[in-house]
Amino acid sequence: YNGVKVNKYNTPKKIKKKLQISFIGRLEKENNPQFFVQIALEYLKKNQNVIFNIYGDGSLLNKLKLKYSSKNLIFHGWVKQKKIYNITNLVIITSPLNNYPYVALEAKSFGIPVISCSKGDIKKIIFNGIDGFISYTNSSKKIIYLIDKIKNDYKNFSFNSIKRSKNFELNKSCNNFWQKIND
Repeated sequence: YNGVKVNKYNTPKKIKKKLQISFIGRLEKENNPQFFVQIALEYLKKNQNVIFNIYGDGSLLNKLKLKYSSKNLIFHGWVKQKKIYNITNLVIITSPLNNYPYVALEAKSFGIPVISCSKGDIKKIIFNGIDGFISYTNSSKKIIYLIDKIKNDYKNFSFNSIKRSKNFELNKSCNNFWQKIND
C-alpha cells in the first residue's frame, strides 16, 4: 500500500506518565534493531522516565532479549496494530534503507511523530521539524537530541502528523496511482 486509512476524528496524542518510544518491524539485520537498542540504553542513562518498546519478531529477537535486559526496554513480539499505536508516542525507524516505510504512514495516521534513519522516499512522508525528523546518520547522540526536540514540542508534532497523514489517505493515494497509470 502507498496509503493508510485515516480516522478523521483523530486528535493529537498526549504523553501520559512516560514517553513511549517504539521500534516496529522485523527484527532482522537490515532493519538494524541493534541501533534502536543502543539509542535506548544511552537515553536511559540520562532519563529513566521513558519506555522503549520493540514490536516484532525475527531472527534477532532471542539474541537481543538475552543480551539486553531493562525494565524500560521491553520486547513485545507481534502485537495488534491498534494496541501498538495506542501505546506509542514516537516511532524510530533504524533501517538505513527503507524506501517507503509503511510503519511511518501508519504512525502518522495515529498522530505519532517518526524519526527515521532511512534513505529513500521517506522524505516524501516525513517533513523535518514538522511531523518528525530524518537523520541520515547512525549517531545515537543525534537521535537522542531529536527525541528531546519532539518531546519538548510534542503537541505540535502530533498535530502535524495527523494533518500530514491525510495526504496519504488510502482512497486518495489509490486514485492518484490509477490516474498516473491512465495518463
